[in-house]
Amino acid sequence: MNMEYNNPHIPIAAIPQFQEITLQRVEPDYKKVLYFNWSIVFIIFVGILVAVFITNKELHVWWPITIAVVAVLLGIAFTVASIEIGFKNKSWAVRDKDILFKNGWLFQSTHIIPFTKVQHCILKTGPISRRYKLASLRFMTAASHERDISINGLSQIDAEKIKGWIMEKNIEHGREAI
Repeated sequence: MNMEYNNPHIPIAAIPQFQEITLQRVEPDYKKVLYFNWSIVFIIFVGILVAVFITNKELHVWWPITIAVVAVLLGIAFTVASIEIGFKNKSWAVRDKDILFKNGWLFQSTHIIPFTKVQHCILKTGPISRRYKLASLRFMTAASHERDISINGLSQIDAEKIKGWIMEKNIEHGREAI
């Protein structure tokens, strides 16, 4: 049997570019969910700080209180900046054979996962997300948990459609529904 190895050169210009795809942003109401969730975190944190300062008389001087207030204000400012700037970069697209997800503001990343590599897909909603009819999709692959992606802030309807689409694609390729 004569098998000839063939590995032709492909010019960079001939490679399809994912940047040419129009990515869809997550739902605007997802920003409200982020602000609500982070507000709860800061309320709990400030409550703990206040309890520590009240119960520890050694901290009843100006400098520890000032440091704590500045730290909380910086944390809030960084969180608001992260939500506002990072929200603009959260986008996704579904193509015939894969799904793309882009996020981040300081460190940006673009994930491209072929449907054939998706082993499991989870549609998740929380109590606040349900109020805004939002959902998250988590795609798990065989690679590792670090390569899995979660797309938060999808409309419930879009998330269900995407999950159904991926299930159909996997069935077409002879894999069981996920």
